[in-house]
Amino acid sequence: MTSKPGPGSPHGSLPADKAIVEYLESCAHPPSVKEVARAFKIPQELRAPLRRRLKALADKGAIARQPGKRVASADAMPEVTVVTITKIDRDGLLLAVPSDADISPPPSIRIHADRWHGRAPAVGQQVLVRLTRISGIRYDGKVIRVLEREQKRLFGTAVAGRGGMVLLAATRGSRDTIQLQTGGDITAAEGDLVEAELLPRRGYIGKTARIIANLGPATSPGAFSALALAEFEIPHVFVDSVIAETDGMKVPPARGRKDLRDIPFVTIDGADARDFDDAVWAEPDGPGWRIMVAIADVAHYVRPGTALDREAQLRGNSVYLPDRVVPMLPEALSNDLCSLRPDETRAAMVAEIWLDAGGQMQDCQFHRALIRSVARLTYDAVQAVHDGTSTPADIGITPAIYANLAGAWGALDKARQEREPLALNMKERRVVLDDDGVPLAITKQAQSESQRLIEDFMIAANVAAASTLIRANKPCVFRVHDMPDPEKTEGLRQLASAVGAKLARGQVLRPHHFNSILGHVRDTDDETMVNEAVLRSQSKAVYSIENIGHFGLSLQQYAHFTSPIRRYADLLVHRELIDVAVANGSKTSNGDNSGRKIGNSDLAGLAESCTHISETESRAAGAERRTIDRFAAALFASETGNVVSGVIAGLTGAGAFVSLKDGVADGFLPIRSLPDDYYMLSDSGMEMTGRHNGVRFRVGDKMDVLVVEVTPVNGGILLAYVDGGGTAKKGGGPHRGKSGKTGKPGKKGKAASSTASKTRKSRKQRRRS
Repeated sequence: MTSKPGPGSPHGSLPADKAIVEYLESCAHPPSVKEVARAFKIPQELRAPLRRRLKALADKGAIARQPGKRVASADAMPEVTVVTITKIDRDGLLLAVPSDADISPPPSIRIHADRWHGRAPAVGQQVLVRLTRISGIRYDGKVIRVLEREQKRLFGTAVAGRGGMVLLAATRGSRDTIQLQTGGDITAAEGDLVEAELLPRRGYIGKTARIIANLGPATSPGAFSALALAEFEIPHVFVDSVIAETDGMKVPPARGRKDLRDIPFVTIDGADARDFDDAVWAEPDGPGWRIMVAIADVAHYVRPGTALDREAQLRGNSVYLPDRVVPMLPEALSNDLCSLRPDETRAAMVAEIWLDAGGQMQDCQFHRALIRSVARLTYDAVQAVHDGTSTPADIGITPAIYANLAGAWGALDKARQEREPLALNMKERRVVLDDDGVPLAITKQAQSESQRLIEDFMIAANVAAASTLIRANKPCVFRVHDMPDPEKTEGLRQLASAVGAKLARGQVLRPHHFNSILGHVRDTDDETMVNEAVLRSQSKAVYSIENIGHFGLSLQQYAHFTSPIRRYADLLVHRELIDVAVANGSKTSNGDNSGRKIGNSDLAGLAESCTHISETESRAAGAERRTIDRFAAALFASETGNVVSGVIAGLTGAGAFVSLKDGVADGFLPIRSLPDDYYMLSDSGMEMTGRHNGVRFRVGDKMDVLVVEVTPVNGGILLAYVDGGGTAKKGGGPHRGKSGKTGKPGKKGKAASSTASKTRKSRKQRRRS
């Protein structure tokens, strides 16, 4: 136990009550009677009178009894207690308040998130903690266990209801009616997006929530992104101390760097890109190739232990939403000093790689350098040259620059084909906005050859970074991708059989096994659905200090090196590579010529960072996905009451997820809307069968559905069954018949009209209520 020593007491007497209380207030943990006696040097014969004195003080409320026959000051929190996380500060500390006590003023409780032992608790969660008193009402806490509980922080739209405003929750599938408490400091008008806190309730009284933030009208431009940032707790404002550290920063001098400003590097990015953090160059080297991949030297500007570094680590990565970008670093770096703009000198980390004719890496080196790119190219422009509809001169480069890049990529492509990575053909959803931020459409774009060129150059640099750190026996933040879960592949095996392909059973699966399925459905109606099913069967790629390889890329050594502007993982890898270069006596310096290492030798801390940045990456992906879903639903609202075609993308015990417009949006078809029967979901989750009518609905089945209701704020599209999708066990083709509670879908027009009419009436009734 840690506590301050007591003042002692005259031999043969007990300390004054005031002295006992002051001592207990100084203790970090509640002491036992024996520990109080030791602190005051009380002899054994006075221990019984001391116990009676402590009992008397507790009875009159001067001190408090604690579990385990311990005592504490009257206002002390129990050593082990339940708290609710209220905030995560910029140092990653969790701030909490007692969950069950009404204490004024509330104690200040700080909890250090222990990610090494599992996922850190989130804001709103209840946690069992062990407290250490710092002083007065200030405590430090250590997590014992994260408790399961009902969500208390809610997001949604305030709408008029019976008896006042109610919350239309932004959570997909939520049907709860939550009354909004009025009369507080924060008000909301109908249609405003709000953040609310669920209030305690007793018995069967309905749920009530208190508004704690108004995010503005749900129909205003940027509303969906603002909602995602709040919902996923994404920090998006840089504090003054972080901005201040960028003041006066400038490009470093050539001393301690390799001068590569005469190399004609080019950047190739999307047309709407604002930051250019990678540039490439290539030339023939005998039968093979010498390539250079230059990456902005973020480590020069973002030093360990600075406010910039803490903020970058807290954010973990940049977040890309359809109508805004939340950068990991302030714009002074991300859009200026660390952006490899043409004809401007920039500091860079350069991977120099030698390839043989088959694209296999023969050697590599890393340099801290100065570079000056000669052109800012777009994927579309380079693709036009590849397609023969444009020339290198048309896009502002010499024929040699393009020919060498294309030639080196040809070699890298040979290496890719030889190792046979997972060949998913996933089209990326992109929201097209007008100048005012209003969504016009959602498009799906496949990867082009120009994008693959850059991807293969980046993969080569990432492999070189990992192999360099492994050879040097340095810590490395690996990008790892485990083998698929056997339970997930079982469902995929059934889907493969349904489309006429096979997935091997009883052997170690490799990417080429999945590629055989993908190749079988290429350019067919099943291609999108099967690609998504293969993707869902895979494990999730994460960051780790333990190298298990990257299954999807078929690589044993892989790390992220190429985007330190937007990923903290890459910055950690850069720092280790700089330490290796300095240790090897190269011209490269660590930036301040001090010789100090800037990498992280604390493996436990590095492992904790890996967990954190894997979580922030998942958080960013979730925010992007939810925002696009909301835009998609908003654009789909005009289809309400119409019958549309779709494909079953997934099945659950509650119904089916139906992909609409080639995956641009997806809706939910409740099981009650299917033809009347008791439906059983297969173990693989790929098929649902009616117990009596024998009708089967499989992932990949086409069907016509009625768009019943669209709720943009939660990205929800509610559907009703109309026709198709099901086949009987013994012939019969598509099933038509009674359809639960949504009418008789055998006659499409009549069913659609009837259901749409009922839906409009129900919506009016809800608005009136």
